[in-house]
Amino acid sequence: MTETKPSETVLFESRRGRVVGRNIAVGLGIACIILAAVLGTVLYMAYSPANTNSVTNLQSQISQLQNNYDSYVSSHHHTDDDYNSLQDTYNSYLAMHHHSDNEYSSVQSQVNDLTITLNLGKNTIWVDQQTISQPASSFTVWTFSASFAGYVSVYVASSTVGGTHVEATYSSNGVNFHQELVVNAGNYAVFPILPSSSIEIGVGNGNILNGATETVTVTYFY
Repeated sequence: MTETKPSETVLFESRRGRVVGRNIAVGLGIACIILAAVLGTVLYMAYSPANTNSVTNLQSQISQLQNNYDSYVSSHHHTDDDYNSLQDTYNSYLAMHHHSDNEYSSVQSQVNDLTITLNLGKNTIWVDQQTISQPASSFTVWTFSASFAGYVSVYVASSTVGGTHVEATYSSNGVNFHQELVVNAGNYAVFPILPSSSIEIGVGNGNILNGATETVTVTYFY
């Protein structure tokens, strides 16, 4: 019995070694098969006709896009001389149409001035509180010129007679104007005025027996 046990022990270990070796071999074989299958699939996908056509189509599209881009660049290309010419034209336009702030201010002032004139917002005093004396039935006459249409206001501040005669006479663009009004002291006589180089404003004493004294202001509004 002593000799039998060592023999059985050696036989068992030998079998186990062979089993392990066989398992390793089988595993390596399976791994090689799987690797070969994967490589085959990759190579098929890379070099299959379908994928080759896709790559060719993409290359064709890229080539077409490049051609379109080159054509666009060619048709829209400008040299430095072209750009310089356009810049010179632009600078010339600015120089011709440029106005300083002072010029704009001057034009704006003229516009404002004409607007005020259009609305009869200006006035010039022709006679400033002048005291005059006349014999019976006589007039004192002043002559003025007007560049714009407007009106004349004659203010009789004081008078030694009950009624003061005020008149305006002028000719303008074929119109002959003459009007006479009678006002008491403290009242106004107003006349429309057209542009004229000779406008006569008269203030008179309507008393046929005695002289008179008046204080008068004449103002032209335009």
